[in-house]
Amino acid sequence: MAITTTTISKNAGWAKTDLIYQLEEAFTWLGWQGGTVSGIVTGISDYSGGGTVGSSNTAYYDVFPATTSGIGTGASFYVLRYLGSISHVYVNRPGVGYTNGEYVTLSAEDIGGSSNGATGIGITVFVAGGGSPVGYGTTTAFFDSQISGTYPWGVVRHTIEPGKEFGDTYRAFQANSTTSIDVTHGSSFHPWDTTNTADKGNIYRNRFAGNSYFDLSQYATPGTVALEFTSSSLNSAPPKIKTLTVANSSSYNLNLTIYRSGIDPNFAVFSYRQPTLSSLAIDDNTFATFFFHNFTTYLWDLDYLFLGGLTTIEPLASPTNTPRIDFQTYLANDASTSRSAEWGYSGGGQYNLKTTQYYSSSYPQITGNTQFYNRTADNSKGGFNLLETLNSNTFYNAVIKGIPLNTSIVPSPYYIPDDFVLIDFKYNTPSANIQQGDTVTISGSEVYTVITGSYNQTTTTRGILFCARTVWWLIMFFLHNQLLLLMV
Repeated sequence: MAITTTTISKNAGWAKTDLIYQLEEAFTWLGWQGGTVSGIVTGISDYSGGGTVGSSNTAYYDVFPATTSGIGTGASFYVLRYLGSISHVYVNRPGVGYTNGEYVTLSAEDIGGSSNGATGIGITVFVAGGGSPVGYGTTTAFFDSQISGTYPWGVVRHTIEPGKEFGDTYRAFQANSTTSIDVTHGSSFHPWDTTNTADKGNIYRNRFAGNSYFDLSQYATPGTVALEFTSSSLNSAPPKIKTLTVANSSSYNLNLTIYRSGIDPNFAVFSYRQPTLSSLAIDDNTFATFFFHNFTTYLWDLDYLFLGGLTTIEPLASPTNTPRIDFQTYLANDASTSRSAEWGYSGGGQYNLKTTQYYSSSYPQITGNTQFYNRTADNSKGGFNLLETLNSNTFYNAVIKGIPLNTSIVPSPYYIPDDFVLIDFKYNTPSANIQQGDTVTISGSEVYTVITGSYNQTTTTRGILFCARTVWWLIMFFLHNQLLLLMV
């Protein structure tokens, strides 16, 4: 099937806030905003029990309730022992669906063990909004955000697999300048906007939640102030997955285009481009191109792991003697975030996986014809001009399908749908400026749109392009049949 696409545009002079609005609109168009949740736990009215375990100071960062008097799920608590006894209990994960005054219990086995003297803890919780619980997020708005301020940010609750313990991934975006965005992922995010570090509080506001070494950095326990997202300062923790360069400057229009697979609607490529910025090659005005991991697989169970990564598609700068596109896979936050499903592939020693490199071919290997089209000067009207038809003696490996998420991930948990391909090409004109939005026609029923690429501009223009299929044979078959019906 053919892809679907949308472009979210900002005129020259846009601000950092517009970068957040663009992403919010993109997730809305994809239908990846998780909807409204309420009944999040923001504090504790009372707790009792716990017993005494030795005489040491011990922290239990991420304790889930063993029982509840209501229907709330997903909350967890940060329990501290001082000289063996319970000294503080904080809210860690907010959970959903709790009611004000709901009573939950923590198992003795999760806070030191009954054989060591621990007893269960009974907790009565507060929820945001009290008797009228407050909702967070909608299908058209981020789960949490602060758009005002020096460093605006937003968090999407992206549901990967409903009904699973860690089926939601929380993806945060913070604009640290008008040309770049920091990306952070996690298994839980607390949207409450009040800091309360006293016993029974929720500790810090607007923060990622979970367990140190599992969901958070090894340097960021649930009680770490640096976990806060604030628009007045740019925190160094939680560690970002990636800083994406999205523009040259705000002096030019900025497009965020989303290319969505028709084969697997859960797969979509995001790409930033500044169409009013002059260029001699595609990388002069095309910037970060990437996709978020959004799939299920038999290799892991989201009752125990969350899917946290993203993969960038990074062409080697043009013109170059060795055209190449790199697929770089980044995990959730850093090497210690071991609850991230992809973490096992990293060997535990790095937060990004080795690059998969796709090179342009040096020899013709497939016969046939392919046509290249460039946009006309009047691109606003969508015009295209045929530049040249390549014959078999100048034809390279035309269409490469079945691209794995990353060849460093074996067995691969996911393969990119076949409506996204690499095209290895040679075009017999020097210094051709192939751009995002140009098309490559393999046949009348097989047409691809260029997203990004790398090519050399010497006596010919030769390289490799990452493209999405915009015409599919089934569409042509349907149109053909409709024409036959009209003729009858």
